[in-house]
Amino acid sequence: GLLPTGGGKSMTYQLSTLLQPGITLIIDPIKSLMRDQVKSLKNNYIDCGDFVNSSLKREEKEIAHQRLINGGIQFFFMSPERLLIPSFRGVLNSTFENNNYFSYCIIDEAHCVSEWGHDFRTSYLFLGRNTTRFAKTSTGNPITLFGLTATASYDVLADIQRELSGDVDNLES
Repeated sequence: GLLPTGGGKSMTYQLSTLLQPGITLIIDPIKSLMRDQVKSLKNNYIDCGDFVNSSLKREEKEIAHQRLINGGIQFFFMSPERLLIPSFRGVLNSTFENNNYFSYCIIDEAHCVSEWGHDFRTSYLFLGRNTTRFAKTSTGNPITLFGLTATASYDVLADIQRELSGDVDNLES
């Protein structure tokens, strides 16, 4: 999705999440953005959101992980690097084993896949593969990915699409 700043990008996945059972993973590149998104949800009386990033204490992360595993969260904000952490992959597996499933993975600021993924945040290049592998849906189908941005040329959009489609047969990373 390519919409201008203030054009309703967050609303597109928020409404979809609230209207469908399941959990939505939201990949954000910046810690303050995660905190702001959860605060915005709470300001609108939506208290089923949480985030995990390096600014939290270990105990705070564990509480958020337990909420995720137990299905107490519909919106879970995180960085792309979190999907590379074995213990977090275990949290996603425990969520599935606890009969809680994922519906969507939103890549907020999706231009980062192309503009940062090739250089210094290579974890962006593995989002398609890692979400397909670790964020299980109730049907067993691959999770639906949404890339949202306000700033992307057609070349960047094509690169995002290519990188997020991933090679699901080669799931090494």
